[in-house]
Amino acid sequence: MSAWEARAMKSLALVVLAATAAVADPKPPGKLVDIGGRRLHLYCIGSGSPTVIVEAGSSSFSIDFALVQPAIAKLVQVCTYDRAGMAWSDPGPTQATVEQTMDDLHLLLTKAAIRPPYVILGASLGGLFARSYQRRYPAEVVGVVMDDPASDEGLRFLVNGKDKESYDMTAAEMREVGREYLRKPPPPPELPTKLDPPDDRLPVALHAAELWAARKYFTDRDLTSLVMVTNESYRQEFIALRAERLQRPHPLGALPLVVIGRNETDERRKQLVDLAALSTAGKLVIAKDSGHEIHVEKPEVVIDAVREVVMAVRSR
Repeated sequence: MSAWEARAMKSLALVVLAATAAVADPKPPGKLVDIGGRRLHLYCIGSGSPTVIVEAGSSSFSIDFALVQPAIAKLVQVCTYDRAGMAWSDPGPTQATVEQTMDDLHLLLTKAAIRPPYVILGASLGGLFARSYQRRYPAEVVGVVMDDPASDEGLRFLVNGKDKESYDMTAAEMREVGREYLRKPPPPPELPTKLDPPDDRLPVALHAAELWAARKYFTDRDLTSLVMVTNESYRQEFIALRAERLQRPHPLGALPLVVIGRNETDERRKQLVDLAALSTAGKLVIAKDSGHEIHVEKPEVVIDAVREVVMAVRSR
């Protein structure tokens, strides 16, 4: 081989290595915990009790809380994680059902030796999961913070030409909604090529990982599972949570609770007030001039809410 050919081969190798590095999965900030043949990504920092467990929104990831997790870690141990199939976590047998999410989280915390008591910080759909976990494991949860949370009302589907609340739907109606969706599915979403606001406020060092996780999320979604299995799981959970809320005043007793919302419609305001009323100690905080991702746009509001709940737990 001539010197020129050797240089050419070396240049080609460098190009291949650079291309490989560009598409390789970024390194997770935490550890991958085996929960029985598959692994979930868990990232815990700080020390002290109660441990704060973060439940991200439906299309969000552990790193989305990079602006609040370090501050909370100055007070207590705080853990973010990625649900099955999200970011660095392996997929599970179903896609984002409530049952799998709750079972996975409980098993993850057990395997990682992250012992209760817990304060759960749930954002958006994670607010629903926070309530779902507390409903299943009430002895483990000593406080809750909801960050612009999903309500057990307001999830509507078109049934026979009319909007219908999920908790009023039958299983057969939910299946038909799924079948109709699959008959005329929307075109595949365009994969993001850059971070849009407010995610561009995340630390620059996490931008590549955030973009990778978002592209992976939109690529790996199973629409059939999503509309035929996951939606039915949500329907059942919305029924259970709404019944719990309406059966008696303050079903969470005096559990320390802060609900964070933003300036929205009267209907949404009522939902937030109803969620804060789950506990006699419940409090509603409005993050002014914030969008949906309050933990990114107004992280200090979320940090203060977590601090307040943690201190209330400790004082008790």
